[in-house]
Amino acid sequence: MGNVTGPSASDWEAVASQGDVDGARRMFVASLQDLAGARAMFIHLAEALLRNDPIAAAHVREVEILLGFADSPGAIAGNGAEAEPLRAKMILGHMYRGLGRLTEACAAFRCAYDWRPDLDEPAGMLIQVLQDSGNAAGAAEVLREHSAIKLQPITSLPRWTRPETSPDAVSLYLDLLEKVVCNWIYGDASHPSYGDTKFDPARREIGRDLPVQAHSMIGLRRLRHLRCAVEAVIDEDISGDFLEAGVWRGGACILMKGVLAARGVNDRRVYVADSFQGLPPPDERFQKDLATLHDFFKRPELAASLESVRANFEKYGLLDDRVVFVEGLFKDTLPGLDVDRLAVLRLDGDLYASTIDTLEALYDKVSPGGFVICDDYGAVLDARRAVLDFRASRKIEAPMTAIDSDGVFWRKEP
Repeated sequence: MGNVTGPSASDWEAVASQGDVDGARRMFVASLQDLAGARAMFIHLAEALLRNDPIAAAHVREVEILLGFADSPGAIAGNGAEAEPLRAKMILGHMYRGLGRLTEACAAFRCAYDWRPDLDEPAGMLIQVLQDSGNAAGAAEVLREHSAIKLQPITSLPRWTRPETSPDAVSLYLDLLEKVVCNWIYGDASHPSYGDTKFDPARREIGRDLPVQAHSMIGLRRLRHLRCAVEAVIDEDISGDFLEAGVWRGGACILMKGVLAARGVNDRRVYVADSFQGLPPPDERFQKDLATLHDFFKRPELAASLESVRANFEKYGLLDDRVVFVEGLFKDTLPGLDVDRLAVLRLDGDLYASTIDTLEALYDKVSPGGFVICDDYGAVLDARRAVLDFRASRKIEAPMTAIDSDGVFWRKEP
């Protein structure tokens, strides 16, 4: 609980259990030295107050003040200290429900649910309060989404089998290109925001680090799948161009252009869509975006300029007029994009808004048999919610397949 002096947690809990809740509060608050300790203590204290008398007016106000102080989503993992804000919202929701203040209970449980729609307790309590309030439609929608998220985690999906490649010149070039764009060759360090900075082949394989120098962070397995998707649509004569929405340093798009060059295909374009300024802040159009647990927009290491991405294409000798850069937010650039058909649509925008905006703007342009790939389905709950919401709204039943622990794809049905 941080640097705390004086009475221990067991000391003040013992006082609280004897009914002297105010004494416990004064004793423990006086001993606080840091914010982390304050957050943990306030949540424990709120629970003690409610156990002592859940509807006493003074206690209710205390709880509101204490948990308001602790209310900051941060990175909620569902357990340990990181789950404290979620726990605080659930305590508030239970308190308001017990007092019959259903509007406030609904708001608290809705906040907790939007943070973690995959957890049963926030979903169950929100459904109950919506039903108690006479909002059967709202309860049904929460049940639908929660069920979809629970039933379709990436671990439940069939897993793509990575094929072996042949020793011909084209395959050897593309094998090497995969390894170069993710810098498997020299094994550069990872950015410290992703934990251990030392190069780890296992993490680079599945794209679970953030390379300091490499041109792609999606890892060897997702790169190999992308290559196979491009080759499949060429071999099967599925019409359309290729687009990635969210390109970072351009490595995945470079690979797609490399496949086209190696296969002698000169009549398809690669669209490189990005803000080229990093990820935007949560979009006010979507409550699900505002409830994100991630701070991607605060991380400059996720930004790569248009000039640097263009230069990366040049380094591989793959920059020509068939590479089209689309600069700006997806909601502004993709709806009016001058593209007739897409054979591969790859989504790597992380956020709910970025993912849903791309699907709504471009899904109808994907050719039957074309690939729709979502890079973030397993790792970023926001992207998974957007994919599942879109598939539900369009009644898409094409089966999804997991590429690795993060990425999924499906092929558009006729």
